[in-house]
Amino acid sequence: MKSLLLITYIDFWITGSGHRARVSSLLNYLRNKVCITVFFAGSENEGDKKNLYENFPEIKVEFASENGILTYKECKEKFEKYIKEKFFDIAIVEYIELSIVLEYLPDKTMTILDTHDLVHNRVKSFKKYKLEYKNILLSRKEELKIFKCYDYVMLIQKSDFENIAEEIGVTMLLLVPHPVMLSKKFIRKVLKNVGFIASPYAPNIDALNWFIHKVWEKIYSKYDLVLNVYGNIKYAIGNQRDMHSKKIIFHGLVHDLEGVYKYLDIIINPIRCGAGLKIKSIEALGHGLPLITTTHGASGIEDGASIAFLIADTPEEFVEAFDNLIYNFEHRKKIAGEAFKYAQTNFSKKKCYGDLLRVIT
Repeated sequence: MKSLLLITYIDFWITGSGHRARVSSLLNYLRNKVCITVFFAGSENEGDKKNLYENFPEIKVEFASENGILTYKECKEKFEKYIKEKFFDIAIVEYIELSIVLEYLPDKTMTILDTHDLVHNRVKSFKKYKLEYKNILLSRKEELKIFKCYDYVMLIQKSDFENIAEEIGVTMLLLVPHPVMLSKKFIRKVLKNVGFIASPYAPNIDALNWFIHKVWEKIYSKYDLVLNVYGNIKYAIGNQRDMHSKKIIFHGLVHDLEGVYKYLDIIINPIRCGAGLKIKSIEALGHGLPLITTTHGASGIEDGASIAFLIADTPEEFVEAFDNLIYNFEHRKKIAGEAFKYAQTNFSKKKCYGDLLRVIT
């Protein structure tokens, strides 16, 4: 069995955000196919040890710090010491920022970058909506130059792949979307609960604030619906007492997502900016629930628009989409059925990880 080193600062054993779900799913899929070690650029606590032991018993995690997440400089120094006299057949780097470790990997180690998104697109998107941006800044030219330092680059969605394929060359690009749990839910004739599931990531906060103030005012006064907000985004939204009168309930982080999806009738993802595949969108499809999202929320799954989910970018379009789902039960059932079929076809583990498995085994 080949050895694989995953280098990351993402605490993948904790739930509650798309980037953690991405890494957790990847490791769960690979752990019986390669021998995995994780170099984590941070520290651990007792809860981490218990969680890792229970959920990732086959994976060895090396914590590089004793006190929080390392700076990039510290990470580079720690990794140089760690990798000495060690060899791994494959190294996967999570996020382009940690490309600083590349120079210390042996020439015979296959190097793979897991991008999650394209940084230059993310920067442009944040700027457009005037959101504060604190992460790495790269131009397209700078980003693609780093890509060329790897043997392979993993991309999470088709539009990202097509964006750079001609310039980079398809032979070094791997299309590796995020797989979803396939668990079709019952579609009730009488519906009540609308859901939004999100972390406190700036584009999610922007999306929820926009939806509440521009769209929900038109929805809750027209229909007897409740907007249920799940996830740690709860702690980033103010004036929640006032929102209760508008039939908005903040549930916080809920670990039983299967129970959440059983409870909900319609999923929304009014995301307007950011980059990469929107995991909350494809998770809704995997549960066979009607989804209303924006053009941006459908990035990478555009071919499913109006068939497997509905697109709405303005308040008026959201109201129209709700009308279509509420007043026509057969249409709502059909959309939900097509959503599940779309997820089955495009987001099974075999489909998503096929390219990666081909090059590492």
